[in-house]
Amino acid sequence: MHERVEAQGFESLAEHEALEYLLYLSIPRGDTNPIAHALLNKFGSLSAVLEADEEELREVDGVGPSSARMLHLLPSVSRYYRRSRARELRRITTSEQLGEYLMAQFHGKLREEALLLSLDQLGRVKRSAWLSAGSADHLSLPVKQVVTEAVRMKADRVVLSHNHPNGVVLPSRQDLIATQELQKGLAMVGVRLIDHVIVTEEEYCSLRQDNRMPFWQGEAGSLLLAAPEQENEPPREPEPPDHLPE
Repeated sequence: MHERVEAQGFESLAEHEALEYLLYLSIPRGDTNPIAHALLNKFGSLSAVLEADEEELREVDGVGPSSARMLHLLPSVSRYYRRSRARELRRITTSEQLGEYLMAQFHGKLREEALLLSLDQLGRVKRSAWLSAGSADHLSLPVKQVVTEAVRMKADRVVLSHNHPNGVVLPSRQDLIATQELQKGLAMVGVRLIDHVIVTEEEYCSLRQDNRMPFWQGEAGSLLLAAPEQENEPPREPEPPDHLPE
């Protein structure tokens, strides 16, 4: 049954199988099949079992205190998860919201670290992953590592962020060069790097908001540099600097 859940997901189980599987957690060495059937016979459905009081659950032969507590808590755990997930998936549509979100993630970090966010089309954070950790004033971001993580997250739009523990929020020349290399590398696997945000404890710097984000021209297979000091930049329609691209 464990192999089946691994291959097909928990939703592939019938109600009695789902109960049987859950009861393995509290009765690892017992035969939980008859207990699962007895619970369903008494309460009528899986949802009714999970909504029953602990005392009622313990009236079923084979259900001890640990099993009753575990089953009774599952709906509460599910509600807690949904609330947590909703907070995590709030929409981030502006550079200011993104900067505030990322500053909170890096709060208290004493070394330079990097965080990759995968966003959906509504600007909600789907997944996040911590990347390299460096020293107090240096961080290396190998293109291969970032690309591998983006592919693992099945991302199509990502935001890269790293911190400057020294309090200087402005991007270094190395930061700008790394952004160009990462934009190109991610584009090769169909992932769009929509921003690179540098944060300190007090402020943030969005390369996109500052018009420093390179732009990958897919059809031409070339990288357009968007830095203000770049001369002879090919014309393109700028996106509103305070809103993230869709």
